[in-house]
Amino acid sequence: MHKFILFMLGIMFLGACGTADVTEDVPSDSPVTVIEVEAENWQFNKKVYKVFADQPITINFKSEEGEHEFAIKGMEKVRIKGGGSIKKIFEAGEYQIYCPIAQAKGHYEMVATLIAVQKNQVQQKGLTLSAPLTI
Repeated sequence: MHKFILFMLGIMFLGACGTADVTEDVPSDSPVTVIEVEAENWQFNKKVYKVFADQPITINFKSEEGEHEFAIKGMEKVRIKGGGSIKKIFEAGEYQIYCPIAQAKGHYEMVATLIAVQKNQVQQKGLTLSAPLTI
């Protein structure tokens, strides 16, 4: 009976040690491969979005309040009207996100920044971005 209890305690211990919650160690502004962009009247839900460079990035856009669009300055093919998703690979650098609805009050004031960083730059700053460890 004691062996069975020790065996079960060992299984529970290994199960508890089998995953790592990396979200506690990774700042919320760390680069990602999927961004959620929401637009309300005259603003996006974030001022800065960080993504990994040279990897496919999914941009999910939703207009929460009013009619808005998503566009990236200098990239005419990256445009979402009202809502939807798009995939794009970005080179390292900064890009301006804006609402391209012309001749309407407040839309041109809607801007945010998308920053694409190399994965090795993030790792050099002491952050480890990896999937949870499973045993």
